[in-house]
Amino acid sequence: MRRLLPLLLALPLACAHTPDTLHSPPRPDQPSAAQRYYEMKHEGTADPQGAYAKAREQMRAQSKSHVLGTWQYLGPGNIGGRTRVLVIDHSDNNVMYAGAVSGGIFKTTNGAVSWTAIGDDLANLTVNSLAMHPTDPRILYAGTGEGFFREEQRGTALPLRGNGIYITRDAGATWTHLASTSTEDFHWVNDLVISRHDPRRIYAATRSGVWRSGDEGATWTRILPTTVKGGCLDLAARTDQPADYLFAACGTFEQATIHRTTNGDTWTAVHTEANMGRTTLAIAPSNPSIIYALSASNQSGAAFYQGLLAVFRSDQNGDPGSWTARVRNTDPNLVNRALLTNPLPATRTLCGQQNNQYVTMGWYCNTIAVDPTDPDKVWAAGVDLFRSDDGGRNWGVGSYWWANENHPNFVHADQHSIVFHPKYDGTTNKTMFVTNDGGVARTLDARANVAIGPGATCQTISGMQWESLNHNYGATQFYHGAIFPDGRRFMGGAQDNGTLIGSLETGPDRWVRPLGGDGTYSAIDHSDPSIVYAQTQVGTVYQSFDGGRVFNYVGNALTGDNFLFVTPMQIDPNDSRRVWIGGRHMWRTDNKGNSWIASSAILDGLVSAIGIAPGRSQRVVAGTNTGAIVRNDNATAGTPTTAWTTTKPRAGFVSWIAFDPQDNNIVYATYAGFGGQHLYKSTDGAITWAPLENDLPDIPLHSLAVDPTRPGRMYLGTDLGVFVSTNGGTNWEPENTGFAAVVTEAVIIGPGERGPAVYAFTHGRGAWKNELTPLPVAPRRRRPS
Repeated sequence: MRRLLPLLLALPLACAHTPDTLHSPPRPDQPSAAQRYYEMKHEGTADPQGAYAKAREQMRAQSKSHVLGTWQYLGPGNIGGRTRVLVIDHSDNNVMYAGAVSGGIFKTTNGAVSWTAIGDDLANLTVNSLAMHPTDPRILYAGTGEGFFREEQRGTALPLRGNGIYITRDAGATWTHLASTSTEDFHWVNDLVISRHDPRRIYAATRSGVWRSGDEGATWTRILPTTVKGGCLDLAARTDQPADYLFAACGTFEQATIHRTTNGDTWTAVHTEANMGRTTLAIAPSNPSIIYALSASNQSGAAFYQGLLAVFRSDQNGDPGSWTARVRNTDPNLVNRALLTNPLPATRTLCGQQNNQYVTMGWYCNTIAVDPTDPDKVWAAGVDLFRSDDGGRNWGVGSYWWANENHPNFVHADQHSIVFHPKYDGTTNKTMFVTNDGGVARTLDARANVAIGPGATCQTISGMQWESLNHNYGATQFYHGAIFPDGRRFMGGAQDNGTLIGSLETGPDRWVRPLGGDGTYSAIDHSDPSIVYAQTQVGTVYQSFDGGRVFNYVGNALTGDNFLFVTPMQIDPNDSRRVWIGGRHMWRTDNKGNSWIASSAILDGLVSAIGIAPGRSQRVVAGTNTGAIVRNDNATAGTPTTAWTTTKPRAGFVSWIAFDPQDNNIVYATYAGFGGQHLYKSTDGAITWAPLENDLPDIPLHSLAVDPTRPGRMYLGTDLGVFVSTNGGTNWEPENTGFAAVVTEAVIIGPGERGPAVYAFTHGRGAWKNELTPLPVAPRRRRPS
């Protein structure tokens, strides 16, 4: 790692990569841009949960499609998705539950040797908070809605909105929605706490304040109202007092304040200061009069905007006036200032480089926890993990997102929770768990040495050793996927997990990640599968000549255009030398990425979908984020001034363009968003369009695949899983997938083991495959006469 360090420091940074990607400029992930993209695809209603409820009711009334066989989980089980919360069964510590932001709830009963998705009957899979009953671990509450917003979000139709709180009384086998939480006040349930004095009493931190139920969630009373942006985001409870004694941190991009109640009823503001943003809280278990707060900065225009404001500590029960800043973003030690930033670029000058860069993430990843046996040992995390051994004054580095993933110091970036083992004693048990954008990880020694001093971020020198607990933890959030011609390997781009490659031979738990950042589209040369293309966000194109082990950046010519966060990219099915990508213009390469040509004038919107006619390379059709569909029957000769014919069947976001594989005059277009028609068909090569749907619910559609082996058979990827039509799109039925009603970004027909197969790349449950050719039936043996 030392010999790679100068090159690492000279490159733009991504949130995860392996050394093979050093030939290209890795990128940081962009959670705020990802939220904007998600929001763009889900416009059209102020009440998406109401639309989903109607859609589910309609789906229940429809017969389930059984035209496909059993879906096979492909993975990745070893590269998890964004995970906000983890709880451990206090009676059997091998039982744990994890909340995946768009994949629902996962459970392990064997100490994370393997995980199983549970709660697929949840009407909302956006699990953001979990709480376990203090005496009966079979009872858990799950809060939905990821309420950590980017700055400009203020509306109600925001990304990853939830649908209240669910309860299980049988350890996750079945879940029931608490009808009392169907209101707007519970669209984002940021934290949950169950009273140790009376487990019927539950506290919920939501966008509109702190709510209390005294009857296991049947009814609620708001006991701490707020109108501050983000609402109340974190709760911390003392367990040594005769009454419920809680702290709440409220506010993110607007002024944050810490509040306290000593009786579970009335609240007092105990601490705030100028520019105080999102704040997380931790009480010292061994001395509950000590409480810490990790605060992001709202100082607009400053280098540390959404980075560290300060770590505060009170030694007097959180009393007003007792909070002192242990470290601020003005600290002379650059490592101390990096708690809520990407630490590698923030400390370049310590490593012999120039120009520190502050990639601040405090609004998105921000968590703090205190060692259960030592009130002066405190963990804080944003992108990476840090520990202080002197009560928050000085900090050492405990993890390195940029290390090789096999290195013991590696932990995936963007931390969301820190959880100590229930039997942690600091000597015989020092186990600590973390959750992040890559799933779940663990250290068996949370007391090991962290890296301190000016060189702490210059090389992986921490004494901490970490291990991934992602074993069949299938919560990966794909945006797109592609299949190798042998039908045994596959690749896809995922949120904050870059480009991932897996195979049938290695199985679900051995996918590799050759390229970091936010992975988006992938494409594989059908004539030479050693040549593959991948993208990170905003149309950044890479190419590999060795099947995806090493990638090189090939998008220099594209830098002057404007692209969507997830930019469509397609290889010409008739000529693999040609690849198409789109932004304000349509772009093509005719020489496998050596050069790019702008092939259209400026279009109506940004390109959001591309289709190329089978057997006719000149015919290219694209959709945009304004609802426009553009076409050109001589696209391969296009120049920057070439006008493409434009139609607009409706306003909205065109999410997919698909040609009929047998007739290049038949083209389909899907629209995301709510309201209006979602599926259109053209029979004249995309000149005119007509809606094609009778019984589809009003939910976003993301992709469509036409079965090449069965006339009339089509597959749709939607916000609620896969739908199938057997009569050319006239009627649709929800497919009995086995991977829940999860957002399915890409449904693709590709090579399988026995012929064509349909693949589903989901945003929260990984990748799946279904063979379209059934296994041959063995001939019956004749009985001897």
